[in-house]
Amino acid sequence: MFYHLARQQLPETPTRPWCVLNLHLDHIMELFSCTTLVLALLILFAALLFSGLLFVMVYLTYLHRKFAHIPGPKRDSFFTGNLTSLRLRVHKGSNLPEYLYDLMKEYGAVYHIFLIHRPIVLALDAPFHKEIFTTVAHIKPISGYRYLCSVLGTRFLGNGLITETVPTKHAKRRTLFNPAFHRKYLISLMDQFNFSADVLVNRLVTLADGKTEVAMLDEFNRLTLDVIAKVAFGLQLNITEETESPFVRAMTTTLQGIQISFRAPWKEFSPLPSDRQYRRQVAEAITFLRETGRECVKRRLEAKRRGEDLPQDILTYILQASDDLEGDENFKMEEMLDEFVSFFLAGQETTANTLAFALVELGHHPDVMHRLKTETLAVMGDSDYAEYSDLGKLDYMMMVLKETLRLWSPAFSTSRELAYDVEVRGYKIPAGATIWLNSYVMGRNEEYFQNALEFDPDRFKSNEDQTQYAYFPFSKGHRSCIGQPFALIEARVILAKLLKKFNFKLVPGQGFEILQELTLKPKGRCKNYITLAE
Repeated sequence: MFYHLARQQLPETPTRPWCVLNLHLDHIMELFSCTTLVLALLILFAALLFSGLLFVMVYLTYLHRKFAHIPGPKRDSFFTGNLTSLRLRVHKGSNLPEYLYDLMKEYGAVYHIFLIHRPIVLALDAPFHKEIFTTVAHIKPISGYRYLCSVLGTRFLGNGLITETVPTKHAKRRTLFNPAFHRKYLISLMDQFNFSADVLVNRLVTLADGKTEVAMLDEFNRLTLDVIAKVAFGLQLNITEETESPFVRAMTTTLQGIQISFRAPWKEFSPLPSDRQYRRQVAEAITFLRETGRECVKRRLEAKRRGEDLPQDILTYILQASDDLEGDENFKMEEMLDEFVSFFLAGQETTANTLAFALVELGHHPDVMHRLKTETLAVMGDSDYAEYSDLGKLDYMMMVLKETLRLWSPAFSTSRELAYDVEVRGYKIPAGATIWLNSYVMGRNEEYFQNALEFDPDRFKSNEDQTQYAYFPFSKGHRSCIGQPFALIEARVILAKLLKKFNFKLVPGQGFEILQELTLKPKGRCKNYITLAE
């Protein structure tokens, strides 16, 4: 029977019963070999995992000991450092700059925290800041700007002027923009600044009934977007008059995506359907912004080839300096688009937020508001046009803006990676450490600003040399904001026109809570009741 069964199953084999037995033994040996291989792979994987974990533990122990001599809060976890405390504060409605300010009050001018494997040092010392800002060797750390280069996997700022970390490349890129920010060009923008501000004034006239809540932060956002679009790229977006603009929505979605990628970096790789859908939304928003820029640049290049008269705006200056994107192999269309979105981010958010914070402070300080309106009326007189020469006479307004930026700097922090060991106030900070230069915390430092929490524009009457490197809302040194003169001219024109035309009264219940969405902004969105000035 065994013989016949073997023949039925294996007709091609010779009629020898021991062949069947050998066949089964072969199967058993193959199974045993596979099992052994799987077990060997599991053992190897476990060994590698253990080795990796051991390496991480040894490396973190080394870092913890390396920075143990610098004061700082106790770590929540060996592996995550102080990340849990920071996240808990954020979930309770606080934010990073407020957390860092509380740590300064507890640990003093020099302290450190750990965010997972990365030690962060804050040294609130003006001479130290001077060395950091003026030494090219201390570069921006790539880790601190990757959330801007690419947002949840989609290129945003790329290697633009804001995010380029290599000093030589940054210096070369900056030379492309220097001609666009000379004094003569800025003076030529006064017509556009006045025109755009008048569009907002005309819109607010229809809302100036003393009863309608007007979120001035939103109004400033649309206005400054319009300004940068026109004066930088010749784009007529007409955002000021549109409450629902696709460009504004795209910018808002992108900024929120940046904040999400910073707080929850795993979402870039998460397979969850909700996370994949959110990544698509952010990608579509960024694509819309960059494609708007692509069409703008293409139209300008085509107009130039046809020999048409070109507007002398920032885009024209860049194209001239880059030989129509052909003169530098490292500056082509995609790099141009990096700068396009960089200009909107840097040139719009910060100015709008500063104006909104200023109105909040003025609403809480009617004496400052009265003095500022008096100066504005005295300088402008019966004219509704702000001349460039008028701006230099608005001394108190400049002090108000400086004081606003001291307390509420929208771009509240920058960072550097130490190229070598530096000693500050008796503490040796080792090379390779990430330094956070935080203007929000520094602006509240009583050592440099007496009664630091008080809003006192007159503090900027005195000699500013003693606080030169304690005050840096536009950064300092070779990485200082190239658009600082542009922003301060624009802000003064807008504020002067608004204060001459209207009275502002804060909607009750608005304090000084801040919202961190990459930049800092008033959480209450600076809601006001507006009436026409008599």
